[in-house]
Amino acid sequence: MQERRKTKRRNMSYYMPVLDPRSEEILGHLVDITPQGIMMDSKKVFPLNKDFKLRLNVTADVANKSSIDFIARTKWCKPDTIEPYLYDIGFEIIKISNEDAGVVKRIVEKYGAQDSSAFS
Repeated sequence: MQERRKTKRRNMSYYMPVLDPRSEEILGHLVDITPQGIMMDSKKVFPLNKDFKLRLNVTADVANKSSIDFIARTKWCKPDTIEPYLYDIGFEIIKISNEDAGVVKRIVEKYGAQDSSAFS
């Protein structure tokens, strides 16, 4: 499969939950992030090409608020190759405020580990 991503993914060195902002239910955990999208692992299968409102709780070292919300569209969903009870889900961020986009950039810079190509 040809790589279409414009920015290299960054693995997360911090285990960050991804939440449903309405219910505060944990949908999964952030695996990697770019300013254009995220990958999370989840116990649930997510339908493709569906928009979800998502929330990341953030820390004071990356934002002056406790969380950011954005809308992301599922691009792919597949079983995890290591943990058979988990699914890896790729999302494209399709709507985010400028302020929250800046927070995402700081998350990448602060908590992003080495460049990731394992999930390409």
